[in-house]
Amino acid sequence: MTTHTRKITVAEFRAMPDDPGHRYELVDGELVDMDGTPQHSIVGAGFAWLLMTHVRNAGLRLHVGISGGFQINAHTLRFPDVHLTTWERMAAYNESEGAWPHFAPDVAIEVVSASNTPAALARKTAEYFAGGTRAVWIADPNPRTVAIRRPGMPEQVLASADMLSGDPEIPGFACPVAAIFAVLEPFEQRADS
Repeated sequence: MTTHTRKITVAEFRAMPDDPGHRYELVDGELVDMDGTPQHSIVGAGFAWLLMTHVRNAGLRLHVGISGGFQINAHTLRFPDVHLTTWERMAAYNESEGAWPHFAPDVAIEVVSASNTPAALARKTAEYFAGGTRAVWIADPNPRTVAIRRPGMPEQVLASADMLSGDPEIPGFACPVAAIFAVLEPFEQRADS
């Protein structure tokens, strides 16, 4: 005998009560706990700050956000750690309706955590691409790399000594990969004490 579990829709997810201490994504109708550690969140926040500073200084028409939701389909809702979306695409989203955008961001940035297996990251990447994402950046605090994925192109992995370029999705953005992970130094200094 096979038991079938009914898939939760994004609308049902939205109506669910808060679950203190947990943050979830909805993946093919199932709740998936997002396991962010302090180091995970500080890398994401540092990355967002670097991008927001560039976008503002360069006068780019890009919306930069942290952990905002994007509805990929009726049963999948993703919350990239950092996301960038053009103002033109965001104009199609009506926040007053109380739902999430029905598209994926132009650039989705995921900071690797314990639950992010290669298969889970590949699935997220495919979902983002299906929703219109032009680039997925995967920041891995250990070994301090940033992988850049674009539809139909080979993955590019940058190490700490390399320079990350946002072109063409984020014109003019350039940053040493080491600078993205510099926010972890206080944690490391505490561990060494």
